[in-house]
Amino acid sequence: MRVAALRIGGKTDEWRQLGFEVGTDGIAMLGGVRLELLERAKQGEIESWALEGANLPTSIDGLPTDADLRGGLGKPHPNGATSIDHLVVLTTSLDRTTAAFAEIGVECRRVREAGGGIRQGFFLVEDLLVEVVESADTDDDAPTRFWGITAVVADIDHAASLLGDKLGTVKDAVQPGRWIATVRPEASGGLPLALITPRDRREG
Repeated sequence: MRVAALRIGGKTDEWRQLGFEVGTDGIAMLGGVRLELLERAKQGEIESWALEGANLPTSIDGLPTDADLRGGLGKPHPNGATSIDHLVVLTTSLDRTTAAFAEIGVECRRVREAGGGIRQGFFLVEDLLVEVVESADTDDDAPTRFWGITAVVADIDHAASLLGDKLGTVKDAVQPGRWIATVRPEASGGLPLALITPRDRREG
């Protein structure tokens, strides 16, 4: 099973200004994942995802889901983006979301107590990391929802030079030896979007 597509409320021109190669159909490929930009959708929100697999539910703990077997190859991105490092999901119950993922054969690989009532669960869907965040401050009635994306770029200094003031300060990432920078919300249409350097292959 893999993540085939993410449907995002976004404008083609804004993403092109961030250095992404977007087709006339509003699609940008990041690794094997299609980012489908939907101008009709609420801007800055990830509306749904498509997974490559069989017998999938239409919702995974509230996350709108469908099956998709289409592949695709994209052109190189001017900003050097090569893939999605991780996708962030917000939940009111990490245990409940973990159980829902287990039902489709995706197991939680690790749980991190981040402090302040925040817990993070990490799930690997083929080679894409899904980070599920549970916060004590979240309204109990709030639905589980997609939140943001971190994309891998080959050269973050090049990306920073290209984006200029659309990108925040490049700084140390949580993972040792990696660097990360956050795209300013006004430039991404409100979508939480960050750029990060590649993983050290020795991390495993």
